[in-house]
Order: sequence, then structure tokens, then C-alpha cells
Amino acid sequence: MSLLSRKCRSFNRRHRLLRRTAASPTTLVWWGSFEGGGGATIGDLHAVKNLSAALRQAGHEHNVLSHPTLGIAGHRQISDLFDMRREIETLVFVCGPIVQADQLADLLTVHRNARKIAVGVSVISGHQDIAARFDAILARDGLPRPSFDLAILRSEPCAVPPTGRRLKAGLCFRGDQQDYGAGMTEWLRAERLLSQLAEAFGLETEPIDTVLRPGNEAAKIERQFETVDLILTTRLHGSLYGLSKGKPVIAIDQVRGMGKVKPILDRIGWPLAYSIEEANETSLADQMRRTLAEWPVEALTSSQTTILHLSSKARADAVALIAQAR
Repeated sequence: MSLLSRKCRSFNRRHRLLRRTAASPTTLVWWGSFEGGGGATIGDLHAVKNLSAALRQAGHEHNVLSHPTLGIAGHRQISDLFDMRREIETLVFVCGPIVQADQLADLLTVHRNARKIAVGVSVISGHQDIAARFDAILARDGLPRPSFDLAILRSEPCAVPPTGRRLKAGLCFRGDQQDYGAGMTEWLRAERLLSQLAEAFGLETEPIDTVLRPGNEAAKIERQFETVDLILTTRLHGSLYGLSKGKPVIAIDQVRGMGKVKPILDRIGWPLAYSIEEANETSLADQMRRTLAEWPVEALTSSQTTILHLSSKARADAVALIAQAR
């Protein structure tokens, strides 16, 4: 889309005269609220569902808006987010990165009089201008005092695979992350290292795409995580979701100088996370040998406990922050 077309669409979203759809005073949006589903992932979906459940338990009525493309049961299906009247008092953006995206910037402009809160998000260097448009942020990373991700509500026991069976690895890759700046992600190298690792150890592989779309719904993605033995990933939610399912995870943070994957996995005490600078064939192979020789049940159980504790606190803090805005 040309720059002129983008500007015209933005102008129309911001300045349309008639907005016909009634809005709830407290409204939750996520990347899945935007046109075409916004590239939202299963992690984003679980984050907004978990927060919504916690708000309802606290007696705080609200709507969660989702684009009909995703067909999310229990959400209010809105095909045109910009048809919502300016009746929102508290606008909550849940999960994912806060980036200078046209639709997000336009939504904040349209609802300029609402109190705007972001929870469970990543604050990225280079996108401070749009982050500054929120009145309050509980970030999982990118701020001096981070909160935590909201996607994980429960965990499953770690099951040691039977001896002699060929193991299956889930390959859960992010692809390029241009939000961090041109040339800041070595995604091709990271994916190559993990793919070659699986091949070198004779693992069966299962590609896992966590982006929600017709034909790749949440139930399918969950089954994929459940049917593999371990996860090789460059994604944060690929890591957290794999660990919550009781699967060992080998993760590479593909952002130079580190994005969010390794810092967050370090916080939960998970030892099998590498920065792109330190990841190499030798170190990854050594780690895989140790994992196959002794399945890391104790480390996994400990990290699950920490994930659940930090997630629970992050949800409680988010509910308290939203309640203050009433």
C-alpha cells in the first residue's frame, strides 16, 4: 500500500462523521481486534482471555473486541473497529508489542478522551512515541520494572518420553522482527541453527505456526504443542507455551543485543535460552545431548512454578490498574 493510500485510510478512520456501534465503558482490544486479525497469535488470545476472566471474577464488566475473521467465541465481533462510538472510558490494549502501527495509532486518536492502558506488552526502543500515548503501562519487558506476560494460566506435568522412540521437535519460529529496526534480527541464522540441530539428532519435526487465521485456529495449535516432545523456538510464547505444556524448550533470542525472549526466560530460571550472539552449533549440540541424556524435569517444574506465580501477579496488577480507572 502506498504512503498516500495509508494516509487517506488513516484520515478516514480518524475523522469519519458517523460512528454507529455502541461501545462498552471498559473495552479490551488486542492485535486480534484489528482488520484481518492483526497477525495475532495464540499467546495474544490466551492473554486477553485470561485477563477478561480475571476482570469478570472481580465484577468488572467489559467487552473484548475481536475481528470476525478469527471467530473467537465469547468475544464481541467487530468488523470495523473504527465504527465504535466515542463512548469508551477505559481502553485496554492487551499483549504483544506496542509499535507505531497505523491502526493502533488511529484507535488511540479516535478515543483520545478515554483512559488508555496497556498490559502484558513489550515496549520496544524506537517506538517510544506511541508508548507515551498510553496513560499507564504494565509491560512484560522494555521498562525498568517489568510485569509479566499474561498468556499462561495453568501448566501440565512434564512427561519423560519412553526410551527408544524417535522424538518429535516442534519448530516454532518468529521470522523477521522489523519492529526492532532494520537488520536487528538474525532470524535466518537462528532458524537455521535450530533446524540443523533437529536434523543432527535425527528428530522428527513439526512446524508450529502460532499466528491465528482460518484453518490455523487455537485448538489446532494447542494440539501441536501437546503432541511433540520438545520445542525449538525463536518465539516468546513458543517458549512459555511449550514449558506450560511440560515440554523442554531450547530457545534463541534472535534480536541483536536481545529482545524479549532470553530476558524473560532468564527471569523464570529456564537455562536453555541463548542470545543470538552466543548461539552456535557446538553449544546447542552440547545442550541437546544433556537434555536427551537427562530429561530436565526438575528445571522445567521449577520454571513452571515461577511462570504461574509471575503470571498470577501480573493479572492481579492489571485488574487493579483497570479498576482504578473506573
